[in-house]
Amino acid sequence: MVHKHYTSGFTLIELMVALTLGLLIVAAGLAVFLSSSRSLGLQSGMSELQQNANFGLSLVAHDLRHTNLNTVSAQKVNNIVLGSGIIFKKENLPAALQTSTNLETELVSLQDEDTDNTTGTSDRLTIQYTPETESIINCEGATVGTAAAPASNLVIVQRYYLAASPQQIPGEPTAYSLYCDAGSYPKSAPTTILGLDVHGSNNAQQMMQRVDAFKIRLGVKNPAGEFRYMTIDEYIDEMDDIRDACATPIVEDICAKTYLQVTSMEVGILSRSTGTIGADASLNTQTTFNLAGADVALDGSSGKDIINKKYLRQAVNQVVAIRNTLGAS
Repeated sequence: MVHKHYTSGFTLIELMVALTLGLLIVAAGLAVFLSSSRSLGLQSGMSELQQNANFGLSLVAHDLRHTNLNTVSAQKVNNIVLGSGIIFKKENLPAALQTSTNLETELVSLQDEDTDNTTGTSDRLTIQYTPETESIINCEGATVGTAAAPASNLVIVQRYYLAASPQQIPGEPTAYSLYCDAGSYPKSAPTTILGLDVHGSNNAQQMMQRVDAFKIRLGVKNPAGEFRYMTIDEYIDEMDDIRDACATPIVEDICAKTYLQVTSMEVGILSRSTGTIGADASLNTQTTFNLAGADVALDGSSGKDIINKKYLRQAVNQVVAIRNTLGAS
């Protein structure tokens, strides 16, 4: 006689319990995975943002330290003296260059001039210096100077400004970049600033991508040695008042003793991340940033606030001392 042996299996309730536990474990694992992915994306975005902002600004600061080097300004930087390392007005250039097209409307240092991704506008900065060496590489990456025509016989002019990048991605905030446009003129008998063109019509070098704002603040010293920060417009207005207070006709040697000299500049940039932060966008609520002493607010018009929240931003400020003014008084 054959005996049949039956093996007991799982009951329906046991299967349902096992399935439920399995789903809970999978859900927990998926939650950890998604959280880790978001965290990785956030950290990667912040790392990329900091690297772009700090590295890019360090390049700009390196160039700006040449300001006023070997110029005819007697180590002074202001909007009156010929050869001033920061070009504010036509008076900072040789007489033959003072009639250059669009000089004081486009090519000099200007406050609140360029459209950016904020409710305000960005500044422009134009510097000049004379190299020590036979050959240099300017901010556009071009080699200037040869053995026959050394760079030390030239005055290098470099202009920094913000403009919309050539490549724009639909659905993202307008991408702006910090550009540098370089030119030069001979120290003797100049006739034109070769290579420096009207804003937007040149072959300027893209220094930093995804810059939402660019601001400048000047470190200014009065004859008593007191120091304070001023915007470009504040400085020019104050110098105009000083000039107006001088006796007429102005005796330059006497009036110059009351001038405010620029000894440093603070550069501020607002940098934006390349990628979005996805689900964390709702937590990204900061819309106002401090750049070079000025508060700038992101443009929130036409739903731009929703788009702007998808990207990380970092305000980076750096003070650059103009070492080539140490002998000025």
